Parts: sequence; C-alpha cells; structure tokens
Amino acid sequence: MGIIEDIPSIQAGDADKCENLFSYRAWPIFMISFSRLFFISIFERAFQNYIYFDQGVSESMLGLISSAPLIAYIFGPILGHFITRKLGIRNSIILSAICTPLLVGAQMLYFDPVYLISIRVLSGLLLGVFWPNCYNLLSRWQSVSSDDKSNKNFRHFNFSWNIGFISGLLIGYLWAFSLDEYVAMTFAFIISFLLPLFSLFLKKESELNHVNKNLLNKNDDLMLKSNAKPQVQQNSNNKMIAYPILFSWVALLIYAASKSVFRFSYPVFLKTSGSPSYFTYLIQLSMQVGQLAGLTWSNSMKFANKKKSVFGSLTMILISSIAIILVQDVVYISIISASIGLFVGLIQGTSLKIMIDYGAAENTKKYSTINEILKGIGFGLTPIAAGFIAEINIYGSFVFLIILGSSALLTLVYISQRKKMNVH
Repeated sequence: MGIIEDIPSIQAGDADKCENLFSYRAWPIFMISFSRLFFISIFERAFQNYIYFDQGVSESMLGLISSAPLIAYIFGPILGHFITRKLGIRNSIILSAICTPLLVGAQMLYFDPVYLISIRVLSGLLLGVFWPNCYNLLSRWQSVSSDDKSNKNFRHFNFSWNIGFISGLLIGYLWAFSLDEYVAMTFAFIISFLLPLFSLFLKKESELNHVNKNLLNKNDDLMLKSNAKPQVQQNSNNKMIAYPILFSWVALLIYAASKSVFRFSYPVFLKTSGSPSYFTYLIQLSMQVGQLAGLTWSNSMKFANKKKSVFGSLTMILISSIAIILVQDVVYISIISASIGLFVGLIQGTSLKIMIDYGAAENTKKYSTINEILKGIGFGLTPIAAGFIAEINIYGSFVFLIILGSSALLTLVYISQRKKMNVH
C-alpha cells in the first residue's frame, strides 16, 4: 500500500481549489487499527481459553482477569489526556504502540492470577492512550474535510478495525484447531510488532497545526475577495449533534455490556456441555462479521432511521436474552450468539458517530475521552459481574442483561422525548 495524501478543504467553492495547504495521511491510522485488532483478537481469545480450559481458573477469576485491562481503561483515557498534552498525538500513539507488544509477551511468561492482572492493568492504561487519540484524529480531519471525505474516513476506520478483528479470529481458530492455544498466543505476539511499525508513518502534529492555520487564513482571504458569507460547517458535516450527547453515552454503555455478556458466557456454555474450546473463535467471528455489517449499515442510514435502529437493536438483544434463558440448548445459544453482532453494530455505529460529530463541531477531544471511559466501564465491569453470577447460574447473566437493557431502553426513550432530534 502506498502513501495516500488527502487534501480536503473547509468549505465549498473557491476554497476547494486551494492545493497543498493541508494534507493528512490517513492510511497509518487504518493500518494500526487493523493490526491492533488482528493480533489482539487472536491473543485474547487464545489467552482466555488457555487459562480457563488448560490452567483451570474459575469463572469468577476468569472474569477478573478478562476485565482487568478494561477496568484500567476507565482511567486510561484520563492518563492518556495528560500524556498527549506532553507528547502530542503522534508520539503518544507511538509510545502506546511500542509498549503494547512487550506487555502481550509478558502475559505468556507466568500464569499466576495476581501477576496477570497487574500486567493487564498496564495494558488497559496504555489502551487509554491509543484509541482516544485515533478518534481525536478522525474528528480533526473531519473539521477540514468535505462531508463525503469525512464519511469515507469514518467508514474506512470502522472497516479496518473490524476486518482486523474478523481476520484475527479466523486465523486464531485455524491455529487453535490445528495446534494449540499457546501457539496461537505466540503467533499473536510476533504479529503485534506491526503496531509500532505502522505508527511511525503518522504525520507530525506540528505539520497539522501549522497548515491548519495557513488554511484558515487563506480561506478568509478567498471569502473576502468573493464577498461570500462564511458557511456554518457543522450544519452539513456534523449532523449528529442534533442528538443529545447523553443518547450516545447510554447507547455506548449498553453496547459494551451486551457484547461483554454474550462474549463472556459462551465459553462457559461450551465447557458445561463438553464442547471444544475452539468453537469460541467461530461464534465470535460470526458476531464480529455481524457487527461490521451493522456499522456499515448504520453509516449509510438516513439520519431519521439511526434512532430507530438503536431502539430496534436493543429490543432484539432483550428478546435474544429471554430466548437463551428459555431454550437452554448450546446449539440454539450458538445461533443466537452468532447473530447478536448485527444489533450491537447498529448501536455502536450511531453512538460513535454522535461522539465524533460533537468532537469535530466543538474542536475538542473531551468527547472521545469520555467515550472511551464509558466503554471501559461497560466492557470492564460487565464480565466481573457476569463471572460471579455464572458461578451461581450462567443464565443469571442474561437476567442481569435484561434488567440493564430494559433500563437503557427506557432511558433512551425518555431522552428522545425530551429533545426532538432534527437536523438544523
């Protein structure tokens, strides 16, 4: 893949003719998103299967170990904010990218739970440096891009990390099926060094700040010469700010909690039924393909349909949870779990786009930071709760999800009624 240079402008008309005033290199973000999810999807599934099926940790301890990086991720974006202020976006991403393979390898050396939790906490803190800065770059690019270019970047970003996740699960399944889980972890560790390699191609932040100023000055001159009135950028390019930001936050929490319950509970169902552990790769692969379809569908939806997709998806998650409790058969549970990805993808697509539009409209990274904190809460706390509930009754996890999902649905309906969502 060659280096792709994009040269967007901040308004239509004469400003579109300005060349070489601002350019950003988008492909490194797409490649580090792909490579991170590629190796982490192999490693995490193999790691959790290995300590659960081979090392024999309990369900509650599995929940604690699995959740450790995500609990730390609640605080990671706050730490990442201070690191980014000192080092800048590019250097912060590079720092996270270099340290990540080292921490991945450290988890393969010793399987004492306290040691593993400590290493995974550090991984979660570094994750808080990585993803908020990726979203921050998307928002900053959006503020100087056309509507089409902004949607293209957002679509390519979602596609890149999802394809990485899907490819990793498929290859992880082949490794685990033909060899064993530890070999799959070793392969993931080797591949993880692609992350720091691609991060070195990110453009320097000084270039972005410098040309941004030049672009704005040049654009002002063009408007004065043509006696044109300034256009309000957010009207065309940040439509989703018509949604209250609270809508995004509640949707994001239930997205993370729903996916966590289904992803955590399925290995327990397999172990209880005596089925092989490698089936977890196939089910999670199906979930991720569905999530990619949901994200892609959400990105192409008309504005008015995005809210409906969230309500419809959350309703289907609740129905699926009830069905699992009633059926209690591993074959049907597999089918239901495999299909849940579409619904979480639709919810995630809407919540993520609201967050990015708010960040672009207000030229701030606070929304991406809050977004990742909430994601850490949803993905971090849910497996811990599900782990302790599973030791009593695995189906209790879905009772927990039904209560949580119903509360989220009522909250979203209330938020929608409080503020009518129209494009201004």
